[in-house]
Parts: sequence; C-alpha cells; structure tokens
Amino acid sequence: MSRKKIKPWFKNEANAVVGIDACRASQDWTALAKHIQDVCTARMQRADASRNGAKVQIVQSREDIENLHDTGRYLFQPPLVARDAAMFDNAMKSNGVSVVVACREPKTSLGLCPVVALGSGVTTRVQIEEPKNPTKPTCSWFDHALEELGNHILEQMNKESASRSQLDYLLAHIPASPTHTGLYNTAIALCETLVRDNG
Repeated sequence: MSRKKIKPWFKNEANAVVGIDACRASQDWTALAKHIQDVCTARMQRADASRNGAKVQIVQSREDIENLHDTGRYLFQPPLVARDAAMFDNAMKSNGVSVVVACREPKTSLGLCPVVALGSGVTTRVQIEEPKNPTKPTCSWFDHALEELGNHILEQMNKESASRSQLDYLLAHIPASPTHTGLYNTAIALCETLVRDNG
C-alpha cells in the first residue's frame, strides 16, 4: 500500500512554529509577524480540510480515541480532559490528518457549558450556552464555541501592559484557539508596533 501523501500545511505549520520561537528569542519582530501569518494560514487550511460535512464526533473514552482516524470536528467530553484533546490533536497532526478539536467540561450550576483548551503553559476556559441537544452538538455550535474561546483570550489580555507582554500573552494562548484569526491579527499588529517603536 502506498504511503499517504501529507498535505503541505502540516509542514508549513511546523516550520512556522519553529520560526516563531527563533524570532521571538532574537526579537526580530518583522520576521516574527511573517511566521505568525504563515502559521495562521496553515492552521486555517487544516481547519478548512477538517470541515468535511460530517457531524461533530463526541469523544469520551480512551477506546473512542483509538478508533479515530478521519478528518473532522471532535468534541472531547468528561471523563476526558483538555490534555487528552491536545494529545489527540497532536497525534492526528503527526499522522497528517486534518482535525479541529474542542473540549468541554461538565455543565455548570447555571446550566452553562465550559469549553477549555491548553495553550503553551496556560489553560483557557470560557462558559457558553449548552448545545440545544447536548448529545448531538451541531457544527455551528462547535465553531461558535471555538470562536468564543478566542474572543475570551482577547478580552482577558491586559491592553495596558507593554506591547511585548501582550505579544507574549498571545503567543502562549494562540495554541488554545488555533482557528481564531483575530488572535493572529492582533499579534501581527503588535509586532508592527514593536518594529515602529524600535525603528
């Protein structure tokens, strides 16, 4: 059997992530902005490929994970946690399979649905409305959940802090909401501010 051809966005994403780390360390803000745009483009391509017209697949056991090999949207639920979702996302990425993954926690006393994700050394959580049918969340609810997670990250950013601090905050949190274009655009704008300030 011939080896499956890996889509180019996986390699592009990996290269851009390496570039982001190197350029942040060297404070090369112009190159950093380019790598942030590159990783955004690659992740959007991966997300587009995952939207295969299929329903959201609920994952709530290790046995479920072992049987998943296809592109699509995946919602992790208790007893699985955000770490399980992140490990699955990385494993599918390593195998060249385009997925978008979200993780929910138990419904709150107010009837809300916490959506949680891991960034780089940080955890992000936002509470949203439950899906109309919790056992069959729609694709639109799933996409809305990830958008709200990204919006929450932006709202929690300290706009009064230095541009570098805001940028570092975003670089740590973007992996928690990799399909939210507003996070990337804000990070790129901060890089441009740093270029002007240090010009």
